[in-house]
Amino acid sequence: MPRSPLLLALLAAALALPASAGSLTPPGPPGPTFKTLGEIEPRAVLQTDADVVAPLVIDQPGSWYLSADVVAIPDHPAIRITASNVTLDLNGFTVSGNLEVNDGDGIRIEGAHVTVRNGRVQRADGDGINCPNGGPITLIEVDAVHNADAGASCASMRVSGGTFSHNGTTGVGGLRVLIEGVRAEHNGNAGIVLGPGSAASRSMANSNAVIGFNCAQGTGLVTQSIAKYNTEFNRLGCAVFDSEIPL
Repeated sequence: MPRSPLLLALLAAALALPASAGSLTPPGPPGPTFKTLGEIEPRAVLQTDADVVAPLVIDQPGSWYLSADVVAIPDHPAIRITASNVTLDLNGFTVSGNLEVNDGDGIRIEGAHVTVRNGRVQRADGDGINCPNGGPITLIEVDAVHNADAGASCASMRVSGGTFSHNGTTGVGGLRVLIEGVRAEHNGNAGIVLGPGSAASRSMANSNAVIGFNCAQGTGLVTQSIAKYNTEFNRLGCAVFDSEIPL
């Protein structure tokens, strides 16, 4: 159907009009689009006071981090956690016993649902990490080495990663524990201790003075792990699958 001259004229006029667009000038500088770490999980620094001789104590729930190495004072653990629902990021720093005096545990955890991550605990006169009230606690990529007693000992504990070596007694373990990706070597007794219903996977327990994996108190499960060169037993009472643990 042929278009009328009037319709064609209106179309031509519409096409000739300039296109309307918004301003290309931004209204202001761009703002942040992501939340900061402090907004997601507020954290507080845990540090010593140069004017006060006292152990570091966490007595409030929340998230804490170290900004420097910590050394114990006489007759006290280097860090004492009395609150529950605490996360402590060692932030790559070291918690040490004091070689000049008698101290206690490296980190003493009296609360429950406490997580410690990313650092080293060494040369304590007691355990590297101890929870006298049973936990539960979680250790993530924490090394515990050269402590007078156990590297880490707790009735209820989850351990992911870390080295537990050259400790006076046990490397790491407890009654109800879940251990994965751990190396426990050259300890004075057992490398890894598993109570009833506990499990260890992808871990190594070599060259300990007595036992590699110790499940003497009940059934413990060991999978995809290695135990060699332990003085008396490579394993004791553990159910073992997909592992290299010579008898």
